[in-house]
Amino acid sequence: MKKRLLSIVIPACNEEETISQVIQSCLQLAPFEIIVVANGCTDSTVNIAKNSSPIVKVIQIDSPLGNDVGRAIGADAAQAEVVLFLDADFSIPTAQLELFLSPILTGETDVVLNDLSSLFHEKKRPHSITVWRQVMNSAIIQKPTIGINSTLSVPHAITKKAIQQIGSKNLAYPILAQLLLMSNPTLAVRHYPIEVIKLNRYRPELHQTNPIQLSISEKRMIGDHLFALHRHLEKTNSRGNFADGDRNRKIIEDLTNQQRTLRVSPGRKIINHSNLYGGQSLSVVIPVQNEAHTIAHVINEVRKIEPSEIIVVVNGTTDNTAALAKACGATTVEIESRLGNDVGRSIGAMLATGDIILFIDGDFPIPAKDLFPYAKAISNGIDLTLNNLDYYLDLRFPLNIVTALKYAVNLAYDHKDLGIGSMVAVPHALSRKALNRIGVECLLSPVVAQGKIMLNNTLKIKNIHLVEVDKLNKIRPSEHFSKSGFPKAVERIIGDHIEGLSYLFMQTSERGLFAEDQRRIHLLDQFIK
Repeated sequence: MKKRLLSIVIPACNEEETISQVIQSCLQLAPFEIIVVANGCTDSTVNIAKNSSPIVKVIQIDSPLGNDVGRAIGADAAQAEVVLFLDADFSIPTAQLELFLSPILTGETDVVLNDLSSLFHEKKRPHSITVWRQVMNSAIIQKPTIGINSTLSVPHAITKKAIQQIGSKNLAYPILAQLLLMSNPTLAVRHYPIEVIKLNRYRPELHQTNPIQLSISEKRMIGDHLFALHRHLEKTNSRGNFADGDRNRKIIEDLTNQQRTLRVSPGRKIINHSNLYGGQSLSVVIPVQNEAHTIAHVINEVRKIEPSEIIVVVNGTTDNTAALAKACGATTVEIESRLGNDVGRSIGAMLATGDIILFIDGDFPIPAKDLFPYAKAISNGIDLTLNNLDYYLDLRFPLNIVTALKYAVNLAYDHKDLGIGSMVAVPHALSRKALNRIGVECLLSPVVAQGKIMLNNTLKIKNIHLVEVDKLNKIRPSEHFSKSGFPKAVERIIGDHIEGLSYLFMQTSERGLFAEDQRRIHLLDQFIK
């Protein structure tokens, strides 16, 4: 079988120490051409490249292009049937590149990505970009089998035909290119592992980070993922076409517009005055559906932390949950139809009068000693207290998609400090100030609610205490299991997180909070027509 011709694209900026070795490794592949996109070079990179071989073509640009722009320019200039993309700051042995390129040069595939499975399954807390790669491939592109493999990493190889299909300019945005390539059902993709993580040059000014702050490099790459997601949402909807479950959003709209009233049975006064919260009062909101077996136990634990009121929102119930809640002294809201996830929290918050509002579920009791820290921290000045489930980041490898999404959203909102802290999980508590700022209506979309708080610099958020809710949650087979694709509950939660990111886009930019990426995109028009 006749092999396809190969072009190799190498963007370079001041790489005189390594460019010769990179080119020599490439020459042994017998390529049709090597294109060095020398940009912003003030050293001898250009001369070394020009003098290395007659098949080396140098595109010289006086100013630095920024990340990935050189790939787009080089790919557009490439004349062979296959384009291999490499970096100039380290060389890869020719033998490895030959194996990497074999399926695409023989026509078996259209794309070859670096297989980073070993990194994805490594038994350690994942890097922020590993998390975002997983979210993009699994939740957005919906191809979990490709793990974290991506055009963000070199080497990767793409046929010239595939590049023309997605547009060579889009290679300046590697995750958008990934989205476009992986979304094309006619393109075949292969993967082959080459170690590059240890070879990458460490640049302190770009890569320096700490446990609670993102580096400049991380912000750029997360921004790249957000940019691709923004483009994707332009063609879908604010939830990326993921189902909303059976949330009754209209009931909140009707209640807000006073077009509907609630049937409320006032509860007994739980306590006249509590000294636990510095003079502040506590409301506890508990949405329930057919929880007759647990509701009394749930309320009994709640009473121990001295709330001024307990509000139970009973919906879609066919058992005697409401009667039991009333017997326990709770203010009880009765709604015949099922509200769907999180809507009951909004309704309970509408009725709450406390300075502190604690949200829990009704299907399992949480010991009072584990509830108290959430309310107490609010009385001490925190505005949102979250369940501290960060040990999940060190528990399973790779992360499940829900855990990855929680972390990814917090990273996108530049809250690396929150780990996977999320209003999707109970318990969590809000200050009256926070509730007034975000509005009770947005509680039905928990990631949007948290996003509003994270963007408000006057509100304080903290992961406060660990409650093992996964071990307590009731398993619902119709929601939590699926023969194919995502289970219904996971579909809904993915949609919630994408909705939270849609809110971020509305408030910021197509790259979220990370708008500055140093790419000189305007130069593309000079080289790509």
